[in-house]
Amino acid sequence: MKLTLIKSKFLILFIASLFFVNLISAFPLLVQGKFFKDVFAQDVVPQVTQDEILNVVNKGNEVIINDKNVNLPWIQWQQGGEIHTGLADFAAEANLGIELLSTTNKDKQPVQWFAYSNILPTQFLNPYRYLDITDLVKNTSLEIENINPYLALKLPPSRVNKIYEVSETQGKKIIIELNQPSFFQVSQGKDVGIISLDSQADNSLFPSLPSNNNNPVIQEEEGDEIPENINTNNSKLFTISSKENKTLVNINLPAFSNLKVTSANPNILFVDINATAINPRDILWNDDVIYSRKYVGINNNKDQFLVSSLTLNTKSYNLDLRPILTNNNTVIGIAPLKTTAQNSGAMAGINGGFFNRNNQLPLGAIKDRENWLSSPILNRGVIAWNDLGEVKIDRIKLEETITTGRGDRIINNYVNSGYIQAGLARYTENWGFKYTTLSDGEIVAVVENGIIRDKIVGVKAGEDSINIPPKGYLLVFRKFKTGADKFSLNDSVSVNTYTNPTDFASYPYIMGAGPLLLLNGQIVLNGEAENFSKAFNTQKASRSAIAVNNQGKILLVAVHSRIAGAGPTLAEMAQILQRMGAISALNLDGGSSTQIYLGGAIIDRSPATVARVHNGIGVFLRQR
Repeated sequence: MKLTLIKSKFLILFIASLFFVNLISAFPLLVQGKFFKDVFAQDVVPQVTQDEILNVVNKGNEVIINDKNVNLPWIQWQQGGEIHTGLADFAAEANLGIELLSTTNKDKQPVQWFAYSNILPTQFLNPYRYLDITDLVKNTSLEIENINPYLALKLPPSRVNKIYEVSETQGKKIIIELNQPSFFQVSQGKDVGIISLDSQADNSLFPSLPSNNNNPVIQEEEGDEIPENINTNNSKLFTISSKENKTLVNINLPAFSNLKVTSANPNILFVDINATAINPRDILWNDDVIYSRKYVGINNNKDQFLVSSLTLNTKSYNLDLRPILTNNNTVIGIAPLKTTAQNSGAMAGINGGFFNRNNQLPLGAIKDRENWLSSPILNRGVIAWNDLGEVKIDRIKLEETITTGRGDRIINNYVNSGYIQAGLARYTENWGFKYTTLSDGEIVAVVENGIIRDKIVGVKAGEDSINIPPKGYLLVFRKFKTGADKFSLNDSVSVNTYTNPTDFASYPYIMGAGPLLLLNGQIVLNGEAENFSKAFNTQKASRSAIAVNNQGKILLVAVHSRIAGAGPTLAEMAQILQRMGAISALNLDGGSSTQIYLGGAIIDRSPATVARVHNGIGVFLRQR
């Protein structure tokens, strides 16, 4: 018994010594917080990439269609002894005409494309959900060819045999008959729609139909307001034309009509033109992202609006939301949201805050981690969030106390802002490598390592360009010489930054726009309090918003029009969001800026109509 006890004590001492030896050797990891993470990790197998799990053999971002390069992300992977091909789902719909139907299964996607109607498998490989078209290729005339680094999609040459209008009790309908399937794309502007077919029209069509050699162009829609007095005096419903081996069906849309093109068997396109032509649908895109397109009614359903939205389950800790800008090196610049989202690796996104379209500068709050990329202005509304899925929506003010070593103090409210006012503003390296004067007669103090190294007196706006120190900032005095005189060369300077309400300071991410629409389930719209004009507050326009529902999920929402009418006012947008279950909501930049991105495409409107934007909110898969 005694011998057994001695052996047990020896064993315990031996195990304890091993533990302490390993603990000491792991001390550097312990300090970095990595030791226990590794010790208690459930999976000690070396990390395997998504590509390796799926056995990806090839991938790219462009395909070749009719000898033209098209942005359409694709992958190929080995499965069961054969190569499967996947196309980014919404990008495939936009470029090929493969219609995505409603689904509650993220791994199965019902599709309709001419005679082919089936449920295709999907594969998610960050940041896209790929439609597995292997069965589509086997059962149609579609062919694929690898032309490194691209994927070529080919169909036999097709011909448009007939195009004609048929009678409808409501709205209008056009039927397009082809001899075999064709890729097609659909664009819709305010009063024109264009169906672009990768087909040649039969010569007999041109004498019998009005030919239009001056092809209409659907352009970016500038400005927020949608006019009520749309021209309805188009004598012809449609014309046809040809361009670059394509047949274009140019449609004169009646006032407040929508355009829906459906492919069917045998080789027919049905073109519905009416206020409710676009069908509702819901797609479970992945476990934490749901896409929805539906009609939402307010005013006892007298007003029905077509609403596109994404519902994000950020409480699952699988998603990250971050502000996205067009350029990582500067806050100056604008670009299509699709381009910005793809360059940043976002799965999804929505346009963000306001900006000056002429000088491409931000006009409102953008905070990324500890960096104010642009400060709040005019007590306007913002949304703030953290990595735990906690969200705060409210109005915000930012205040900085700039103090010299002698004790002189000046209050500053603007950091990296394009909102130009008399007084003081501060510009950091987040602005870019250089600052170019934005108004006449600016006095610029260059601060590096907390010391004023230089003072520069500008003359004309745009004439002076000043380097921003990597470990410093610029203090820019506009019509504020008395303030500039308090700061002399070699003075030490300190900055203390505060937010009001104070708890905003604890949130790493902030995006500003406004006005606030909902707080705690109540409509709190007060555009005047956020310094918006009366016209802005009452106009009918395309709107985008970000909201939180009673489950803590985030909604990204876009609304362009009501049935047979223009878009919502701000008050109507607040009611729409209430009907969707939102309890807190913020209006984002609207009009031509309104756009939602998912799956490689803009999903709420024709891409040809969207404006370039300064910033957005990107949705990312959280990296483990």
